[in-house]
Amino acid sequence: MRFDDAARRRIRWLTRRGLLELDIVLGRFMAQEFDSLSDDELAVLVQILDLPDQEFLALVNQKESTNNPAFIPLLHKIRQAKP
Repeated sequence: MRFDDAARRRIRWLTRRGLLELDIVLGRFMAQEFDSLSDDELAVLVQILDLPDQEFLALVNQKESTNNPAFIPLLHKIRQAKP
């Protein structure tokens, strides 16, 4: 799948979450990594963003693990985003 500018804007919009903790983490990640993500990584990010906020936060905080191995590298990048 190829992500054009409109699709990238939609993904940016999807990163606005209902939990402040996710907004902070995703804001850092988006500022530092978003423009360099490949189309494959963007496809995985869309899947992750489809998760409910509590589940997403639990994955980011490593309180839960994922059964989807494609999520692991991107979750690592999200966690590594610096303030």
